[in-house]
Amino acid sequence: MAGKSTLIKSVGAAVFLAHIGMGVPARNMELTVFDGMLTNINVADNISKGESYFFNEVQRIKNTIDKINNGRKWLVLIDELFKGTNVQDAMKCSLAVIKGLIKIKNSLFILSTHLYEIGDELKQFPNIAFKYFETTVTDDQLAFSYQLKEGISNDRIGYVILKRERVVEMLEKL
Repeated sequence: MAGKSTLIKSVGAAVFLAHIGMGVPARNMELTVFDGMLTNINVADNISKGESYFFNEVQRIKNTIDKINNGRKWLVLIDELFKGTNVQDAMKCSLAVIKGLIKIKNSLFILSTHLYEIGDELKQFPNIAFKYFETTVTDDQLAFSYQLKEGISNDRIGYVILKRERVVEMLEKL
């Protein structure tokens, strides 16, 4: 709700528009010319093929790695890496993928995650920048700045939303 997915999609749209010579919805924009763009956004399961959400996430990452391992300059946009599995597997898988992707020096990767715990292990890499959107909570009301800040968010608002929407209260009355 703070704007992570919207930011990633907006960057993709602006880069695409700039590459085809169109105007971009920004005050100004500087960018390098990319040879291609790949996105891992809105991954879905496939019931008819018996493919889970997580399996399709793995396949998208596999296809991405296969495609970008060619020395060309890519923009890769990944929204919510490995959200289709449990937290421990998601952290282990995310760390493996990110540590692998940072070896590719000539491409730009923008990814979002709720797995703030992996940040400490990734801070050692100078070519990773951490940014977040701040959320403030006052009397169970959320306010979003929609401004990128340096660092890793420590906002934990899931339970606040669950409570604000009276789900906790409903469950207590069962």
